[in-house]
Amino acid sequence: MTLNLPNILTVIRIFIAPIFYYMLLSEDSLLMALSSVIFLIGALTDWFDGWYARKYNLESKWGAFVDPLADKLLTSSALYAFHLLGYVELWMVIIILIRDFGTTFLRIYTDRRGISLITSKSAKIKTFYQFAFLAYILTLVFLQHLPIISMPKEIFDIIIFSEFTYYSFLFLTLFAVYTLVEYMITIKNTIKKPEVKL
Repeated sequence: MTLNLPNILTVIRIFIAPIFYYMLLSEDSLLMALSSVIFLIGALTDWFDGWYARKYNLESKWGAFVDPLADKLLTSSALYAFHLLGYVELWMVIIILIRDFGTTFLRIYTDRRGISLITSKSAKIKTFYQFAFLAYILTLVFLQHLPIISMPKEIFDIIIFSEFTYYSFLFLTLFAVYTLVEYMITIKNTIKKPEVKL
């Protein structure tokens, strides 16, 4: 591993994931509120290290491999914690995790075959929507457990456990399946081409 800022931030994000997970499931109001802040820090490092590496030409094979895994570790810990808290269904979480890690390993496979993969618009939309869903839940958790908020805590439970949350996550799950299928079809159809769109 080359010791540069992007790679250091990637390692930090790997360590942030279990800390965030522990805090969110701690049942301590202050720690649960702060877990949202920890997640935001992790998300910002994900954006910043990619931007910094491209701007200063510090991209490396190690970073290209580990950075998306660190990102998926953070988001996966959030999704599984949401399940344990009763916010989302386990089967949906499993499908999204299969999609996320599946596409990562498919990318590794194609890279070894010398194929350059470009992320498709649908995959970018899925990533944005997934982050928006995570932000939606964590914002509610933050407000619900922040000591200075005087609103009844039950109001936040009503919102979190609403049909809106259920169907929003269901849509994310189905869209994740679509992007994985798109990924696999594109690879199959263009496996001999030097560059494919994903």
